[in-house]
Amino acid sequence: MRFRAKIVDVGCLNHFTRVVNTISKLAKVCTLRLSTEKLYFILSDKVANGGVSMWCELSQGNFFDEFQMEGVSADNNEIYLELSPENLSRALKTAQAAKAVKIKLTKKHCPCITLAVELPSLSISSRIVTHDIPV
Repeated sequence: MRFRAKIVDVGCLNHFTRVVNTISKLAKVCTLRLSTEKLYFILSDKVANGGVSMWCELSQGNFFDEFQMEGVSADNNEIYLELSPENLSRALKTAQAAKAVKIKLTKKHCPCITLAVELPSLSISSRIVTHDIPV
């Protein structure tokens, strides 16, 4: 499985951040489904206990300048990840003034979604802040 995406446009980054912030307020854990065309945030707390059930569908072309994704096989070309939307929201807060944000699936000590936030700098080189979100 491979996944990498890049957001360069500030408007797209702000919109994506607002979507993630909203989702983080609704549930502690969500499922992120990645396909070649779309991203899905799926929330399914226990509805019997007053929880929230929600489906959020985002077209990758509306948010990402680059988007590469390979599932387990050609037949199952999707990736399902369970993550804390609050952790993703916190990581995106550092990206408000970013030049670009790279998101990729990595394996450190455990599988992670890694956000590499490229921040402007007064010197020639950019500063890169990296966040690893366990999935």
